[in-house]
Parts: sequence; structure tokens; C-alpha cells
Amino acid sequence: MVSALVGSLLMMGVVAVLKCTEARPHLHPLTVSPAGRDARASGSEGRRVGLGDASAERNKFPHSNARDIGKHFLPIAVACYVAFWIALAIHPLDRSDWLLENLLIFISVIVLAFSYRKFRFSNLSYALIVVFLAFHTIGAHYTYAKVPAGFWMQDWLHLNRNHYDRVIHFSFGFLLLYPMRELLVRSVHAGKQWGTWLAVAALAALSSFFEIIEAVVAQIVRPDLGAAYLGTQGDIWDAQKDMGAAFAGAVTSALAIVLLKRASAEAVG
Repeated sequence: MVSALVGSLLMMGVVAVLKCTEARPHLHPLTVSPAGRDARASGSEGRRVGLGDASAERNKFPHSNARDIGKHFLPIAVACYVAFWIALAIHPLDRSDWLLENLLIFISVIVLAFSYRKFRFSNLSYALIVVFLAFHTIGAHYTYAKVPAGFWMQDWLHLNRNHYDRVIHFSFGFLLLYPMRELLVRSVHAGKQWGTWLAVAALAALSSFFEIIEAVVAQIVRPDLGAAYLGTQGDIWDAQKDMGAAFAGAVTSALAIVLLKRASAEAVG
């Protein structure tokens, strides 16, 4: 319950900051004093007086600080996530499994930190990455097979197992499609349409790669934690279903991007 609440607050904070970032500065109308208008009518001297009054009037209304908020978005998002991670690092359900699950987070943070100077994602991409890592952090705290939200979903939908892991794999494709697309478009100069579907293929490949790495790590580090770490819950097709969920999430996100682009183009046209 606590983790769900903190996760909700984290996501609401991210969305709120994004809204502020997307807000455009509001420019107040240019006003000229009556004296300025009279002087402007009389000649160039009047024009200078009028413009001077207008400039002074305009300076009374500072522009929105949306750009400043945009610049500080990443530190704010990182601070929120670190606080969230620390809260869920306290008394996890299984400390050994928690350490294994957090390998993904440690690797992700290291890669993003070292590549920051050479490649900076947009604020939207960073927000999506933070949300995904928050979902994964919840799974690491409880172990994926015992996340309360998964049990609620199991009871509500009358499922035969806790499907929180499926939700996370779907989120992997759905939330990380846009950052992957941005990476491909900006780094290898892929076309936006090709970049979208190449991102789908890349995430499907990464999902398969992670399934292999998970099995190898579980066997090498702690073979006794294999079932808990992999979260198979007795399903022999668990890995294939996880990969399918990630692929479905990526395709859903790609279709959403395509449809939004088309709707935007039609609205402009």
C-alpha cells in the first residue's frame, strides 16, 4: 500500500512538472500610455517615448519560468526517484532477490550517467524511464510474484496467478518505446517512421536478451533464488509470455505515436 501510494505521488509529480515544462510563456499585450500615443503622433520623439513606456510596462510582467523548470526537470525527477528507491530499499520482502532485481537499475543508472554528456534525452523520455524504473523498484521490493497490486488484479480479473510481472514487461515496451525511438532518430539519423518501428524491434530484442541474462545471472549468483528471481510461478512458458508482453507494449506505443502524428497533421492541414 505504501509503495503504491509513493509510486502514485512520484508519477503525479513527474506529470505536473511536465505540464509546467510544456507551458508556453504568456506574453502580456503591449500597452502604450496616452502620453506615448500623443507623442508618437507628433513625430519620432513621440515614438521613442511610446516605446520606452511600453518597454517599462512590459517589464512589469515577467515571463513564465517554464524554461527554468524544464532545465531543472531531470534533477527533480532523479531526486524523487532516489527518495522512492530508498523508501523501498528498507526491509524488502527478500533481500537477496532485491539485490538481484536491482542489478537492472544499477546498470541503467550507470549507462545513463556516463552517456549524459554525449546524449541527453528529452524530458519526456526521462520521465518515461523514471516511471518504468519506479514500477520495477516496486517489483524488486516485494518480488514480482508477491506484489500486492498484482494480487488485487488477480482477484479482480479472476486470474490464476499474479500478473504484475506481465504488466512490467508490457510497460517495458510501452514506456521505453519513445526513448528508444528518440535515441535511434537522433543518434543514427533514422527517419521518424523507420525509427518508430526500429525501436519496436530493438525493444523486442532487448526483452529477449534480458530473459537470457536473467536465467544466467540466477544460475551463477544464486541458483536457489531462480524461481523467485525469474518469477515463473510455475509457468513453463513464462519467458515467452514476458517477451510477448514487451513486444505488445512496444507495438501499442508505436501505434499511438503514429495515430497522434496523423491526427496532428490532419488538424494542421
